[in-house]
Amino acid sequence: MPSKRNRRHFLKATGVGLLGGLAGCTRGGDSSGSGGSDGGSGSGDGSDGGSGTSSEGSGDDLAIPLSEYEDADIEWRQFEGSQINIGAVQHPWVSAIKPAVPVFEELTGIDVVWNILPEQQFRTKRQTDVSTGAGQFDVFYMDQVVNQFREEGWLQPLDPYFEDSSLYDEAWYKPDDLFESSKWQAHGGGYSDTWTGLPITVEVQTQFYRTDLYEKHDLEVAETLEEFRQNAQTIHENESDVVGTVGRGQKGYGMNIYILNTFLREFGSSLWTEFPTDSGLDTDGVINAAEWYVGLLQDYGPEGASTQTWSDVLSTMQEGRAGHIVSDANLFWPGLTGSDSSVADTIGIAKVPKPADGQFSPNAFNWQISTSKNARNSEQAFLFMLWATSQPTNTWMHVDNGAAFSVRQSVWENDEFRSRVGENFAEVTLESLQEAAPDPFDRKYPQWGQRYSEELQRAIAGQKSAEEAMTQAASIAEDIYS
Repeated sequence: MPSKRNRRHFLKATGVGLLGGLAGCTRGGDSSGSGGSDGGSGSGDGSDGGSGTSSEGSGDDLAIPLSEYEDADIEWRQFEGSQINIGAVQHPWVSAIKPAVPVFEELTGIDVVWNILPEQQFRTKRQTDVSTGAGQFDVFYMDQVVNQFREEGWLQPLDPYFEDSSLYDEAWYKPDDLFESSKWQAHGGGYSDTWTGLPITVEVQTQFYRTDLYEKHDLEVAETLEEFRQNAQTIHENESDVVGTVGRGQKGYGMNIYILNTFLREFGSSLWTEFPTDSGLDTDGVINAAEWYVGLLQDYGPEGASTQTWSDVLSTMQEGRAGHIVSDANLFWPGLTGSDSSVADTIGIAKVPKPADGQFSPNAFNWQISTSKNARNSEQAFLFMLWATSQPTNTWMHVDNGAAFSVRQSVWENDEFRSRVGENFAEVTLESLQEAAPDPFDRKYPQWGQRYSEELQRAIAGQKSAEEAMTQAASIAEDIYS
């Protein structure tokens, strides 16, 4: 079973050697991006990308100077005149990077064609593409199914490209600047010795709270789960139109268990005590975590808590109808503090709470981009991945184009970025990412994780106890591998 400790040893030891129709099809960076979704949500929204033509940029009007890339010992123009197709979900990363894509096209002479789809449609299209060997997508979004795709032989490991001196310059790319948790997930959550893709976004769980209600009721920011529950109770019982807290209750491997998996680790448990024979889901730590989360939502959450998605959680808080978000992605920050929020000036952020005798262990989720065994232009795809995740591109996206989900530590330490997003947000996020323990997505995680989430939803809905739900979830997960 991959562990946080093993992950650190693994990454230090390996070095660079580890290193349907075209709906929404657009070219280059000339079309507007797409609506946002929470990366750990399993759900997307926004409009599709429309269609457009190839961008024609010159060095004078490019978003990022070409000189930022010309110092790299990389043969950027070795595939001049070719084209890559990118399969993507409607997501903030697409909106953030598309205005800079003409830089890549000017730098390399490679034309970029976007295929942007709603998340569930994209997943279906992606699986069809790789399973049939069609190879339409040279680059595509990858998520919790990474080890399923890897085990099926659908993914192209990136290691040969890292070892090609015409494609990669380690001193310029600075791989050590990538968060350890992001690199770990790009290695299949510890299940793979090779790079399965490159991380493009990271979100880590944080605690959001209403500063005005804290001041009104003389509350201190909770460091423990016990304190959080007490704060939720105070608000719930003393505010007529505000519930104490809100959290994901809806089933889905990116929904309710994305939150619970933080708490079970903080209670001293883990997914897969012994892989693949003992899921660990029926241990005392998991049951205690589930009882805490279920009880919190039942006692101090909104009606219908068991059906709330990540977007419901966000909108409930934006509309001023909740005192806290128990634990969700820091990607929520722009939505909570932006023009769509009625409580924008009264939102605070802090680290997720933990049991009084437990360990701080927030969950983190990374989207990555990958290429398939059957892709027609995997080398060109690798150049795009490298460019897209490099320091110059990543810094521009976050300092100049409003992004707030960088996988690079240097961005979170950048003074200009910290000034834009707020020192507290940046520091809480950075410290949380440095301690994050992401979910290890084994090859059947989407299958048994879905069933595990269904059991948790039943417990939140009051249909069974948390202990009964977790005992059944354990049996399901282990039977799937038997």
